[in-house]
Amino acid sequence: MTTNLFMVAGEASADMHAAALLKELKKKHPGLHVSGVGGAALLSEGINLLLNSEKLNVVGISDWWDRIGEVLGGYKKVSHYIQNNPPDFAVLLDLPDFNLRLAKKLKRLGVPVIYYISPQVWAWRKYRIQQIKRDVDLMLVVFPFEKEFYDRHGVPVVFVGHPLLEAIQPRRQFRNQAEILSSPRIAVLPGSRRSEVRYHAPILNDLCAKLRTEYPNVEIKLPVAHTLSLDFVKEHIHEPCVELTSTQSHEVIAWADVAVVASGTATLETALIGTPFSLFYKVSKTSAWIYRNVMSYRGFIGMPNLLHQKEVIREFFQDSATSQNIFEETNNLLKNEQYRNKQVSALSICRQKLGVTGANERAAEIIHQFLVTNKKSHRSS
Repeated sequence: MTTNLFMVAGEASADMHAAALLKELKKKHPGLHVSGVGGAALLSEGINLLLNSEKLNVVGISDWWDRIGEVLGGYKKVSHYIQNNPPDFAVLLDLPDFNLRLAKKLKRLGVPVIYYISPQVWAWRKYRIQQIKRDVDLMLVVFPFEKEFYDRHGVPVVFVGHPLLEAIQPRRQFRNQAEILSSPRIAVLPGSRRSEVRYHAPILNDLCAKLRTEYPNVEIKLPVAHTLSLDFVKEHIHEPCVELTSTQSHEVIAWADVAVVASGTATLETALIGTPFSLFYKVSKTSAWIYRNVMSYRGFIGMPNLLHQKEVIREFFQDSATSQNIFEETNNLLKNEQYRNKQVSALSICRQKLGVTGANERAAEIIHQFLVTNKKSHRSS
C-alpha cells in the first residue's frame, strides 16, 4: 500500500539531512511516495519536487522584501497542491517562516505534522512556541537543550542526536607551528545563500588582502556551496589570493589551519571537524535592528558557544564584523599556538555534547512508530 509523504527542506544542509532521513524512511515504508520542496539531495532520492528550495532561501528582512513575490508564489503553489492531494503525513525541516505557516494548513487538513530540526524559537521569536504546540504533532530535535525547552512548553519532543555526527569525522592531525607560520592555510566560508555572499564579500575581500600582506605565502580556499554558481561567487569574491573550489567544504575545512566561517550550519561542521575558527555575520541594518530590538536577542549565534554556554569561538556580528577584527583574530589563531590549542580542545567537546551517531535512523524509527500508533488510534476512534 502506498504511503504519501510531504516533505519540505530549506537550505543546503536541511536538504542533505532530509535526503538521509528519506533514505531511512524508505526502508520502513517501501511504497513511500514523496512530494515536496527541496534541492539536489532530495531530488536524488526520488522526491516529486514541486518547488526548488533555492527560491525560498532568503535571509534578513530586506531579502524578504526583495523576494516576497517568489516566496508567496511558492507557498501558494505548495498550499494548492496539498489542498488537492492531502498526504498521509508531513515532515518539515527548519525554514520556520514557510513551514510553520504550512503546518497550520496541514493541521486543518488533518495531516499529522512532524518537525525535524527545530526552528530556533529558543533563541528568538519565542511566541512561535504556541503555534508549534498547536500545529506540530511531534518535534524531533538535534540539540539536547532544545528538548529541555520543548518539554517545558508541553510540546511532544524527542532528542535524536545530530545527523552531522555520522557525516563528519574529526580531523586527525594539525601541521606544526613552523609550517603554519611559513604558509598558512585558511578556509573561508561566506555562506550558502546569494544574499550572504553579497553582504560578506566586501569584508572577505579586504580580509584576504590583509592576510596576503601579512603572509605572502598564504593559501586561502573558498568552497563554493552547490546552491551557488561559481560565476556568481567570482563576481563578488575577487581577491586574487582566494582559490574558489567545488571541493566539499568538509575537505577544505580539514585542510585548513584556521577558518573564517559565516554563521550557520557551517559553524557546527567546522567545530565537529575540529579546525579552529572565527565566526562572523552581517545582514542589512534594518534586519540587525529588528533582531536586537524587536526580537530582543542577546545570546550567542554560534552553535559551539551555545553548546558550551560560553564563548569558545569569537563572534563578530554586524558592526563588529569588520575585516580588521576578523584579521586580528585569525592572526591570533595562527601565531598563538596555546590560544589555538585551547579552542581545539573546546571544539572536541562539542561532539560529546551531541550524543551518539545514527540520528536519521533513530528519527525514521520514531516517525514509523508514530505513524503506527496514529493509525491505531484513528481506527479505534
